[in-house]
Amino acid sequence: MFRNVFLCGFLLSPAISIAPAQDFLLGGPGFAEAFPIGPIVSVANLSAARDSQSNLYILSNGLTNNCVAVGSPPVGCVLQPASYLVKLNAAADTVLFQQNLPFLANAMTADPDGNIYLAAGNIVEKLASDGTQVLYKNTVGGPTLSLTAVALDSSGRLYLTGGVGAGDLPATAGSFRPTAPAGNGPFGFVMRLTTAGVTDYATYLGDAVQNPYGIAADASGAAFVIWSTNSTSFPATPPASANGASYLVRLSPDGSKLIYSTSPAQGDAWLLTADSGGHAAIALEAAYGSGITVIRYNPDGTVAFTRNVPGVTAGGLSTDAAGNIYLYDSLLPASANYPVKNTLSGCTGASNALTVYDPNGNLMQSTYLSNPGVPLGINVLTGPSVDLFAGETVTHLAQTPGAKTVPLACVGNAASYNSGIISPGELVSLFGNSLGPAAGTEPQVTLASGFPSELGGVKVTFNGIAAPLLYTQDNQINAIVPWELSPFSQVQMCAVYNGATPACTSFSISPASPGVFMLDQDHAVAVNQNGTLNTASNPAKVGDVVSIFATGLGALNPLPADGSIVRFPLPADILPVTMAAVSETGTLVPITVNYFGPAPYEVAGFSQINFTVDANAGGPYATYLSVGAPATAVQSNPFYINVAQ
Repeated sequence: MFRNVFLCGFLLSPAISIAPAQDFLLGGPGFAEAFPIGPIVSVANLSAARDSQSNLYILSNGLTNNCVAVGSPPVGCVLQPASYLVKLNAAADTVLFQQNLPFLANAMTADPDGNIYLAAGNIVEKLASDGTQVLYKNTVGGPTLSLTAVALDSSGRLYLTGGVGAGDLPATAGSFRPTAPAGNGPFGFVMRLTTAGVTDYATYLGDAVQNPYGIAADASGAAFVIWSTNSTSFPATPPASANGASYLVRLSPDGSKLIYSTSPAQGDAWLLTADSGGHAAIALEAAYGSGITVIRYNPDGTVAFTRNVPGVTAGGLSTDAAGNIYLYDSLLPASANYPVKNTLSGCTGASNALTVYDPNGNLMQSTYLSNPGVPLGINVLTGPSVDLFAGETVTHLAQTPGAKTVPLACVGNAASYNSGIISPGELVSLFGNSLGPAAGTEPQVTLASGFPSELGGVKVTFNGIAAPLLYTQDNQINAIVPWELSPFSQVQMCAVYNGATPACTSFSISPASPGVFMLDQDHAVAVNQNGTLNTASNPAKVGDVVSIFATGLGALNPLPADGSIVRFPLPADILPVTMAAVSETGTLVPITVNYFGPAPYEVAGFSQINFTVDANAGGPYATYLSVGAPATAVQSNPFYINVAQ
């Protein structure tokens, strides 16, 4: 069974849209320095701050090699945690002091004078800038109180949040919720201390709030708090609705009432930042590491903008004095379509990214970063400049208009956005800056003409062989790898716009590099047996034959002309294609493939796979294509289809 499915919308439309913004570039010279972590083997989380002299304070938490035996007789041991406090100079190359704290501190911040605030259990300790003199040490609640986050406002007042059992919070009269909710907790709370460490106000948040993990404050003294919960009982102020995933609240400056409470549409909000004017921003992580969403809120709780990036872990979120928002995150394996602008490096070898949005959501800069390790934090300074923390290394970038950027940032499979290898006939997407015309250009194509090798002033070559072009635009080019390239060879790919200096990169050619075209983060573009699009509201039935679409399945016989439209009789795939779903036990369960090969009347390189739907095809675990002999097969990106239950 064959279907003529017109999918140019998936192939030709750009994956990203970058609005113009003011000139902004964080780059060199900068520095990258390792900082001491004492007995800690690897850093699990950290807090960081700078004082008015730019001295850097870092609190690292993690496990040590100290192993305490468990059981009698001992049957094993448990590695012990530790907290390590370090003060570095502005260049982070000189240790001014370091100490292994005698307690586990969950959070830390520092004020402009270098005074240090540590939160540990139910205790807040303020140290002088030498790290030894204790200015105050206060027990702020009963034994069930556990502090998770701290923040300072511009007046030097300290904001605390965390979880507490009923009766262990010294809630103040007139606060938003002075009495404990019913039950045992833990219940979320907010507390503010004066500059002398005295409780200014303390309030419970509600019975649906367990352990908030982010807090910030604006210049008015209004506190912002985030948490995740499975409950929808916490009130969301109009026009927001309660979805029971994550909540953001803004309290009045005196802590007596909610200014707003909002619940984002999806994902877990782990990071929070706020500017002096009362705008807040959060970073939400989608399930299974399938993307990060940044949402900026106006002071009244309405949404100013929402932006998405294909990241895995949001490691840092911060705001500068101008209201620009900085996101530091780790990358998905399929990250070729990360919306880079003025990137400092290509995607090859990159593990993290830094993205900066202006207050209106325009992309000011977004760059791949090769610093290894999971992002653990970000610290924005005036200038602006940023500290980025990963592992036990701090990388500093400063605003540098003359920093060298990379015009061709990444090349990936046009279906999966996986990068690193390409194969003959594969549809690929090139991402970067100044690659083509500002407005996207698509070719006029006929069965006879096929796709052109020049479009909108753009040419792409592979070892000098012109590639057919599907789409050209400033930030993205969609092209087809020439069929005549030999597997296991090296190839130089170059993109040229209006005769300018070529932007080039090199690749290894693989026999196959399969990618399945996706409708969203999880589901493949699939067509049901009746010719309709497969969706959650229009699922396939067990026993139906469903079609999905892919590229990078390898060579055809006979070899088609580059950019040609495939007609009958259809050429055949040389490499075998199989399909399997992951079972509950983790094994691969084969799915019956009825046809694999070129999609009729589509460009050569665009493939169609027809398969019979069984109980495994709809999940709950992912499905994969495999191309090649079993011993050397290459897998596609994971995907799901919707199957009626």
